[in-house]
Amino acid sequence: MKPLTKVIFALSLAGALGGVCLARNALAKARLENQRLRDESEEMERLSRENAEANQLRAEVQQIEQLRNETRDLHKLRNEVRQLREQKPGWEKLRAENQRLQTGAGPADRPTSRAPDQGNLIAKEMLSDAGLRSPEAALRTLFWAMREGNLEKMRSCFMPDTPGELMPGGPGPVTDGFKGIRVVAKKVVSTDEVKLGIQMSAEQDAAPVEVVLPFKRVEGEWKVNLAPAR
Repeated sequence: MKPLTKVIFALSLAGALGGVCLARNALAKARLENQRLRDESEEMERLSRENAEANQLRAEVQQIEQLRNETRDLHKLRNEVRQLREQKPGWEKLRAENQRLQTGAGPADRPTSRAPDQGNLIAKEMLSDAGLRSPEAALRTLFWAMREGNLEKMRSCFMPDTPGELMPGGPGPVTDGFKGIRVVAKKVVSTDEVKLGIQMSAEQDAAPVEVVLPFKRVEGEWKVNLAPAR
């Protein structure tokens, strides 16, 4: 073989061997890249499964919490129903009592036609400014004001629209010869209206005088209601 031919053959062989090496390297890189992609794909699938499981777990937790709330509300509702059932007899009693008050009847255990303090004489000297928080207190305050000649206080015991000619008046005490009073009867007309049967005793053994005074509650105060009916 000629020397030139040998050189060309050697160069060709070297090129072929170099191409084989390059092809092998490329193949090895392709395999590595393929393995990397396969690993990444498997990792993505694993993450996707874990994410789906997490979403399912969150949904289950929400359902459990919702069931707990519904159970709690159910227990609360049952307690409220039980309490309402326990209170029902009391409501019926109050409804019956309210009906009796509206019709003028008294409580079941005490007739309203008799006063609780019947027979207790309130002497003129024992009268005081007791305020207007109850019909009995307003009565005591009224006669105290009459005893003291306090016209302003006395008139405050009457409804504002009471005609002047129906109220006691004039200078000086207006209870001369008066010994004391006692409440002998009480009738509840409504929750804001009461009638008191009054017995006024006079000095020198004079016969007592009995009258009926109607009272009305206005803004928390009881006052004598002598105004004509409208």
